[in-house]
Amino acid sequence: MPAFEAEMRHDRKSLTDLAHMQYDLFCGRNRAARGLLSALLIALALFYGGGSWWSLLILAYACYLLTSTYAASNRTARKLADQLEAAGQPLPASRYVFEEKKMRIYDLADGEELDALPYGEVAGLGEDYDAFYLFRTQYGGYRVPKAALGEKEGAFRRFVEERTGKLFMRRVTPLNRLRQWLRAREQEPMHL
Repeated sequence: MPAFEAEMRHDRKSLTDLAHMQYDLFCGRNRAARGLLSALLIALALFYGGGSWWSLLILAYACYLLTSTYAASNRTARKLADQLEAAGQPLPASRYVFEEKKMRIYDLADGEELDALPYGEVAGLGEDYDAFYLFRTQYGGYRVPKAALGEKEGAFRRFVEERTGKLFMRRVTPLNRLRQWLRAREQEPMHL
């Protein structure tokens, strides 16, 4: 008997979210290098540029480095969705069955079982406001919507972390922090 089951039907947003989490988990060096290079370029432009045209160009490039963190991830997700749509194929839809030793993956289109994922082979775990992410490798993973788990969200997190020996990396953006705060405010009693 499975411990948990969930279905996932991808859309463009969910593919983009999966690509962002993949970047967050496996491209930390890239992000650090971009931040360091950006800081060095800003310092160079401010201290040695003196308002010249080249210092403005350097500042613009430094700002681009800071703000385009997910540009490659967005392009990859968009390209995948475009290719599937051009071929007349639906976006991926799967059913996940979490057993004691492995996660089974079924294609919802034809019911065929795909390669199972033993928990010991999980490369990384991620979590955001809407979903959990389990990565088979740094190049591919699975998105499990929290809505599909309902009240079992915490139990699911503990189950997967115990089986894999890894912890979910949580990405909390300022927008997600605001959502959580608003949700908590809605549940508070009225104040006089």
